[in-house]
Parts: sequence; structure tokens; C-alpha cells
Amino acid sequence: MANHIKKILLCVDNSELSNVAAGTAITLSRALGSEVVEVHGYNARMHEGAFRIMEPVIPSKYQDEARLNKQRKGHKKLINMGLESISQTYVKPIEELLDEEGISNRSIVREGKNFKVINEVIHEESPDLVIMGSSGFNAAKEGFIGSVCLRVLRDNNRNFFIVKGPVKFRKLVVCLDGSSSAIDALRTADLLSEQFNAELHLVYVFDVELHRELFRKLKDSVATLEGFNFNSEEQEKIHDEFIDRGLENVGRMIIERAVQECGITIPDNMEGWGPAVQRRVFKKVMAGHIYKTICDYARDIEADLVFTGRTGRHFVDGIDIGSVAENVLRFSPCSVFVTMHREFKGWEI
Repeated sequence: MANHIKKILLCVDNSELSNVAAGTAITLSRALGSEVVEVHGYNARMHEGAFRIMEPVIPSKYQDEARLNKQRKGHKKLINMGLESISQTYVKPIEELLDEEGISNRSIVREGKNFKVINEVIHEESPDLVIMGSSGFNAAKEGFIGSVCLRVLRDNNRNFFIVKGPVKFRKLVVCLDGSSSAIDALRTADLLSEQFNAELHLVYVFDVELHRELFRKLKDSVATLEGFNFNSEEQEKIHDEFIDRGLENVGRMIIERAVQECGITIPDNMEGWGPAVQRRVFKKVMAGHIYKTICDYARDIEADLVFTGRTGRHFVDGIDIGSVAENVLRFSPCSVFVTMHREFKGWEI
């Protein structure tokens, strides 16, 4: 499998997850030979604004405009120099670690609102992968994603590795739905599976309750139409059986086509040893609420990383990230790899 991750952009803020993200970048770069660009943004203007807010409470003898201007200039210079210096202490240890590993790297430290700085650098550098923590210093309970992470993810159609904790690359879950983004997710998961001899779990989830509820509403709306003969119990049973079996078969078909598209060779049995390297490949078709079933499965097998496409088959213009991808990111028990949106090719995949 050809390596398509040549350049990694690592977002740094000195938080716990940022440091874990740095370790992940080093692990991937060591395995793939990727270049790493570290980026950190510091917001000096925010501190300048805070100083201005405090001016009215300064003792009256310091309130004349000339003295205030002098204080403003001195404070601005001090804050800019201080914050830039602090930022350099964030990236310097990472540079040293990368240098020790012989990994090509450079750092970008820039003044500005954090997510805007990252967006600018992504635009300038065009990285193949962006690695960042799911939150900074304000991590909260399950389901919380930091504002910087969300804003950068929504604003950029790139491949993202969102770190939620240490990644050991032992068990990789790939969410498949027939979309082109999901195919890319499998390609990348296969690449990392080869590099780290990791298990691949290929997962398709179908929501039978959604289809059943739609059928019930349809049944209720047409059952009273004049001349319409509706055997509710029999028709509902046939519909449920047909939908259940049909969606399960569609899931198997999608997994098989994804495997063929990516050129992955798997034994005839549903799970087994891949012949190229000693790794296990599992195929799972499951019924349930999609994002929850994926997250529950990842939790049950103690997965290290979940791969999902940024968008699915139901993409329309205006969607920045699909609902399944966002909720998997929020509620996954482990880190999440989100592959960039690509135009849906249809069922030929």
C-alpha cells in the first residue's frame, strides 16, 4: 500500500492531549517517513483587550492619556515578546524529539486567534494529515470537543487525526457506508495496519428502527385511503423481514466492494489472517443506531483508533461534516481519524 501521508501538520498548545498528539505524530512519521510541521498560535490581542478593559479601574493619577499610551505600548511589547517566547518553549521540545528521530521538521509560531492561525497554515502548507487533540486545557465530560478542534475540522476539508488519548495502533475500526470518503478511510487504515501489524475491523451499521418507523408512518397515512386494502400485520412483518435482510446484505456488499477497491486480500471466511502480513481482518455488519453502535463496538473490542469518512452517501452541498462522523468523534472511546470529503461515486464502488 503506497504511503500518501507525506506531510503532517501537528497542532501544539502544551496541553496533555497536545503532548499525546506529538507522540502520535512521531510514531507515524517514524513509520511513514513523513515530514512534520508544528504550529502554534498565540493571541496577544486578547491580552491587549483585557488591559484596555482594566484601564478605568487604574488609580486616577495614571489616567491621563499620555501616561496611558505609554503603558499600552509597554504592555503590548511585553505581551508579544512574552507570549512568543512561551510559544517557542512549547514547540522546542517537540523539535528536539523529532531531530533525535531523524525526522524532517520545522515549526511555525504566529500571533493570532488560535484556530485562525491553524487555518492559515493549513492553507499555506497543504498537509496530507492534520493531528490535533480533541480539546485543549478545558476538557470536560464525554461528548465534549474543544472549540479549536471543531472550528478547524469544520473549516478544512483535510484528513484529520483527532487524538483523544494514547494510541497504540493494535485494533483499527473502519466505518464503511459505500461513500468515497469511507473508501479513503479504509485505504489509510490498511496502510497503518500494514505498518503496525494491527487488526482491521471493517464495520457497516444499518438502522432498522429508522426504516420501521418510516413504514409505520406510511402505513398510518395510507391505511384510511378509500379503496386501499392494507393487511397491516402481514405487510408489516414482510416489510420488516425484507428490510432487515436487505440492509444486512447491502452491508456485506459494501464491505466486499470496499475491500476489492482497496486491493485487500482476505481469506474466504469472514475473519482471518491477512496473507501479506500477520494481521487479523474482521468484517462486522450490525443493526442499531449508527454512531452509537460504532462507538459501542469500538469500546467492546478496546479499539485504539476509529476511521470514518468526513461525509457519507447522503452528502449535499453545505454540509461541512456528516452527523455520523461528528457523533463518532464526540462519543468514540478512542481517537478518531476523519478522512476528507470526496465526491460520492455511487454504488459502483
